[in-house]
Amino acid sequence: MNRMRRQLGGVDRLPSGRYRVRVLDPATRQRVSVGTYRTKAEAEHAFNKAAADQARGGWVVPEHGRVTLEAYADQWLASRLTTKGEPLRPRVQELYESELRLHIGPWLGHLSLNQLNTASVRTWYATMLDEGPGANTRAKCYRLLRAILNTAVEDGLIVANPCTIKGAGVEPNRERSVPSVEVVYALADEMQPRFRALVLLAAFGGLRRGELLGLARRHVDLLHKTVTVERQRQQTLRGESLVGPPKTEAGSRTIAIPSQIVAALDEHLRAFGEPGPDGFVFVGVNGGPLRQHVLQTEWARAREVVGVPELHLHDLRHFAGTVAATTGAGTKELMHRLGHVSPDAALRYQHATRERDKAIADGMDRLIEQTQGAASAPVTELETMAVKSRD
Repeated sequence: MNRMRRQLGGVDRLPSGRYRVRVLDPATRQRVSVGTYRTKAEAEHAFNKAAADQARGGWVVPEHGRVTLEAYADQWLASRLTTKGEPLRPRVQELYESELRLHIGPWLGHLSLNQLNTASVRTWYATMLDEGPGANTRAKCYRLLRAILNTAVEDGLIVANPCTIKGAGVEPNRERSVPSVEVVYALADEMQPRFRALVLLAAFGGLRRGELLGLARRHVDLLHKTVTVERQRQQTLRGESLVGPPKTEAGSRTIAIPSQIVAALDEHLRAFGEPGPDGFVFVGVNGGPLRQHVLQTEWARAREVVGVPELHLHDLRHFAGTVAATTGAGTKELMHRLGHVSPDAALRYQHATRERDKAIADGMDRLIEQTQGAASAPVTELETMAVKSRD
């Protein structure tokens, strides 16, 4: 027993009177210190616990987990890759840095990885609930912390991820505001003329803001009434303009647009578009790429005038999905039109087709009324009535 104990490590009394605990690291076959303790009983307990953790595969070298969360998060950001094996995009990197600086670091950044536990994570999350950011930001911060600590587990720095709060990383699925067609046109007409086509294309094409800002003349085919999305333009916090592909492969797409939007785009390109096939469709007052804050300022003014102060520009994308679903578009069609990767997002728009559902029920009423008293009519005659009712 004593021989086995010596092979696994041991408890030594130091000149100071404290007891040092060391165990054998299975990876390096060298003894590493677990720590020092006041009494021999405490040291024996620590040794036995470390040996038991090793036996069940739940032990890491203590010094490996002594790096602070702040330091490890910096390393994580510097080496993080997307699912495609590419570096994080600048805007994503800025978002993560902001979440760490504002909402995670002040509470947890100073703790070493092996000090983080479920209790400290719960306390941090409760603090965000009481006095922190909104629900969407809370969910994003929790997902970021969980991702960082998942990597720490993979790196062998901690045994398990302490982020175990169920539902904490899920953003609330609130009903989005869906304006009427009249409100959409009122907003488009209230905006400065150079922004009118942008609002209409957002509402009836469903393009994201970055996709709208990244459009070039060659992406707009007025003859065939299509718009092709193959890039987006983002703006960093420092004001730099970044042009790149859509965030997912599904984002690259060609969509058909209504004739009235074609007319608005034609008028816009004649009056405001940059020349040449690579010229931006939407540009600033003084030329060059349209700045996000300029668009947002004008949007905020217009929505106040129209009387929809809570409406976001992104809500026009929700409007586009809802209108498409109302026309009878299926899930796959909505996924293509809006550039969605999974059907979950597209399905959100199909639930909001109550007006179309009511129209279906009204059509059934008409069919019932027409067929009352004609129960004995041949099946072909009833089918003819149904077709006429649908028409």
